[in-house]
Amino acid sequence: MKPLHYQRGSYIVEVAIAGAIFMFMLFAVVEIGRAVYTWSALNLATQRGARVAAVCPVDDPAVRRIAIFGTGENTGSTLVPGLDSSHIAVSYLDEGGAETIDYQSISYVRVSISNYTHSLLIPVLLSETVANNLLSPTFATTLPAESLGYEPDGNTRVCFV
Repeated sequence: MKPLHYQRGSYIVEVAIAGAIFMFMLFAVVEIGRAVYTWSALNLATQRGARVAAVCPVDDPAVRRIAIFGTGENTGSTLVPGLDSSHIAVSYLDEGGAETIDYQSISYVRVSISNYTHSLLIPVLLSETVANNLLSPTFATTLPAESLGYEPDGNTRVCFV
């Protein structure tokens, strides 16, 4: 058996190894939580955009702005960093699911978000290429079309938001 003075620094090494593993796990949980939050917010943005698209005229700019929780024209999202209106696609579908812009044949509206890149706060966990290019999946929500902005009294189409 070795004398005790030969093992004097072994506790520090054990704590350093366990601490490094613990910190790695902690940061991994934080990053996974951020990714899940961001994906949930992107899904919410498509739902919000589809609700607005169902009651606004075709291609109304308010749909994209409201979907991304924007505060004004050509601004990004206040909820999801890096999300802007270029990530939003609004489609108007007929009864069979084909795209159309004819008001009489629009039965559904679909809002989707694609090509959104999620940036990690702690890119050390992955290589820099992966950390800067973590592409989120495409999110889409389809709802039945409602008024599409039709106002019976004025016989015009306006967005009610």
